Amino acid sequence: MASSLDPRLASLGSFLQGYPTIQYATPNSPNYSTLRVTYSLDNHAVPLAIVRPKNAEEVAATVRFARANGIKPVVRSGGNSLFGKSMIQDALIIDMRDIAYININDSKTSATVGGGILFSDLAEVLTKEGLATALGTIPFIGYVGWSTYGGYGPFSAQYGLGCDNIMGAKVVNWKGEVVEADTDMLRGIRGAGGAFGPIVELTIKLYPLMNILAGMIIYDSTDIVVTAQNFGFGYQKLSTEGLPPALSAQQLVMNSPHGKVFACAFIWGSDDFETGQVYLAKIAALGNVVMNTVGPNTVAGYLQHLKTVVPPSAYGSMETISIRELNPEAIAVIARNVEKMPSINGAKFTMHELRGPSAAPNSESIFGAREPHMVLEIIETVVEQADLKRTEDWADTFIGELRKMDPGNILRSTYISVTRPGSNSFENIFGSNYGTLLEMKRKHDPQGIFDLAQPEVNSLK
Repeated sequence: MASSLDPRLASLGSFLQGYPTIQYATPNSPNYSTLRVTYSLDNHAVPLAIVRPKNAEEVAATVRFARANGIKPVVRSGGNSLFGKSMIQDALIIDMRDIAYININDSKTSATVGGGILFSDLAEVLTKEGLATALGTIPFIGYVGWSTYGGYGPFSAQYGLGCDNIMGAKVVNWKGEVVEADTDMLRGIRGAGGAFGPIVELTIKLYPLMNILAGMIIYDSTDIVVTAQNFGFGYQKLSTEGLPPALSAQQLVMNSPHGKVFACAFIWGSDDFETGQVYLAKIAALGNVVMNTVGPNTVAGYLQHLKTVVPPSAYGSMETISIRELNPEAIAVIARNVEKMPSINGAKFTMHELRGPSAAPNSESIFGAREPHMVLEIIETVVEQADLKRTEDWADTFIGELRKMDPGNILRSTYISVTRPGSNSFENIFGSNYGTLLEMKRKHDPQGIFDLAQPEVNSLK
């Protein structure tokens, strides 16, 4: 931890005298613990200081200060990295949460959003206008970080990944200037996020959508192995036959007050409820349903509900792997390991699918996993720290068995936002775009000012 006598803190204090609207905290400040809170309870990093600018120019000034004083800046948006990427030891944290505006254009086809906007706030504004965009389902996730690193979600088949919906960006570059991202930088932002500097604004695509069908299908989980197998084989058959873009059916195994349950989070993103009910029946038929909460809702309403069931913080992290199909080997490994999942609040397994246009090659993005696939996520988060070792052991065994499967069914790439550091290389994650990423990093961050940003590729090497 930096001492109160640290000359960098003295310099920071002098700098901030010129920007009285920037809220800030050092580790000795009374408001430090409040500003420092992130999702991960495991992250004990002590940054040099946390600054909370109100606009793009204040972010730019902060970057200029950091560069002049040899301090590495790190951006915090939603603060939900399970791997501590938004709160790093001895770094200057630029907290974007006060830059959270939403401006919809006159034609209602696009919007500009501030670098600190959260899912729930964005959905609330868009729903009131009968609009939607590609989003995830965890209400307090920061939109900019989610979308720029790929952005999987229930609308991916319909609207594309989050990164595919980015039309423009304002970035603070390595010189501390607010610039409009050119075509080259914009391509890099669509997959490599803030590697080239803090993103203070995005322009994103919007779509007309007022009502959706959404909710949870709970299956009889008395014999969860059989339930998982039946769902896996049935879903793969439906996927092979072809599923409509409006459908998202996310498999989920979790612990409830009534025991371990196998469920499906169902979202139909269209006002064609008649067709939606047809596919709801098909998904429900993949098992013996004991509860079905799916009904008319809005995106904002659904996220508001999820606020009540998703804990705001936890211990632990996760493992991930992406596979091309739910073949018998994968289904057997999944079924065997969800049965072994500890009966601990927070531990869960989930799987979602990327299909449609976003699964096709895209020269306007450096996102790596451009082929149809299933993303498997083994979530080892817990509310009580004493439970962590058991969930970690379970997750280690589970991911180990998945990695031993037929390599022809496993993608080299994984979703960077949920990839444990060291478990996959950036060469694999970005695939054929990795060389392009390195060139972009050298071009747009030649002094390595933003080398702590994900992905941590050093432009000076």
